[in-house]
Amino acid sequence: MKKHILFSFRRCPFAIRARWAIKMCGIEVEIREIDLKNKPSELIKNSVSKTVPLLILNNGEVIEESLDIIIWSLKNSQKKNYIEKYFKKSYREIILEIIHENDHIFKYHLDRFKYASRFNPNEKEFHFKNAQKFLKKLNISLSQSNKNRWLVGDQESIADWCIWPFVRQFKIACNSQKILDYFEEPLESWFNYFSKHENFKYVMHKYSVWESSSIEETFPRNLDF
Repeated sequence: MKKHILFSFRRCPFAIRARWAIKMCGIEVEIREIDLKNKPSELIKNSVSKTVPLLILNNGEVIEESLDIIIWSLKNSQKKNYIEKYFKKSYREIILEIIHENDHIFKYHLDRFKYASRFNPNEKEFHFKNAQKFLKKLNISLSQSNKNRWLVGDQESIADWCIWPFVRQFKIACNSQKILDYFEEPLESWFNYFSKHENFKYVMHKYSVWESSSIEETFPRNLDF
């Protein structure tokens, strides 16, 4: 049976969270790692935004928003009740609200802090402080949850899946600029859950850049050998 095709870029947080969901849900896809400076024509042809992640189903349907890919993965998981387990009806509005704030506010400040030279270097501190405001909000949410584990309610949800790759980017940016003490508890423990998770190595595995002549590569790749 023909595999679904996922166009991806290893370091993109939107692509990371899509791969995380696919792996967690026990789904296999053909992965096509792209070079953002030399995007393949098949990606450009099928994507309105011309970027990753892009999932082309084996029936030809195209899904190009990472959140939609995650929800598709939950619905098509071989594991029982994944859609309800990780996207509980009682918390859906709160989950979507915090994901929206991450994608449209935190990411805005994160990009301008991490890539200050591309925007306005004089505003780097401003964006750093505003990014920290979102992290403090996450800390409050974690502090209110059972055992300081999850962002929404007392169970892991797609809010956790969607946000940790961006927190990872913030951590990388701080480390590269020698900024210390950028995390507080319980946020640091929450982030370490994902960075030390057994699935992290699969999600962050480095694939060769795809070309039309490339041999098909499967995600998640079998790394247990």
